[in-house]
Amino acid sequence: MGIIQDVFPFASTNINQEGEDDVPTPIDSAEFEQYEKLLKNANQELYPGCESFSVLTAIVELMHRKIKYRMSNLCFDYFLGVFKRMLPTDNCLPKDHKHAQKVLHGLGLGYEKIHACKNNCMLFYKEHETLDTCPICNESRFKMTSQNRTTKIPQKVMRYLPLKPRLQRLYMSTHTATDMRWHKEKQVDDDVMRHPVDWEAWKEFDRTFPELAADP
Repeated sequence: MGIIQDVFPFASTNINQEGEDDVPTPIDSAEFEQYEKLLKNANQELYPGCESFSVLTAIVELMHRKIKYRMSNLCFDYFLGVFKRMLPTDNCLPKDHKHAQKVLHGLGLGYEKIHACKNNCMLFYKEHETLDTCPICNESRFKMTSQNRTTKIPQKVMRYLPLKPRLQRLYMSTHTATDMRWHKEKQVDDDVMRHPVDWEAWKEFDRTFPELAADP
């Protein structure tokens, strides 16, 4: 439950000194829907009677190992299939990497797919989003069949990990929020360079943008 409360702070029940509930935080409907899905997976046993893993904790554990040991999606799918056959038949383990990612998407760990030119000339993005060929090298955006027909499969895809939601998660999590504010609350000006905040460039930025500097 801790990981869900970090992502969705409104999930925590806030009690004031008089023992009454605080005024509830306004909740976006789409955000609340994501919260409900994650809560369901966090409370659902991996299989009936399993006390060690919920669906969510099992997926997080497996995805962590996938990244740590650099497993391909194909390899990951294979082992998920093996694990599903080992577990009781009524288990809730996702059948492949794609379905596992859908569960984790609600944690803000998703990414955006942006088509790219095969020769790395440009991205089919923003004003170029509707183009079918690269305006620089004229290479087709999509793969061709053996009959020289255009498919809808892109020749190259860039996966973009948005920075904003990831920074928001770092500030929202009780485990990392204090670390994110260290440069403002714990930094010691003793002429020792131990962090980027000690650099002159950071200090110049604070002088140029005092309002941003005041909000760690």
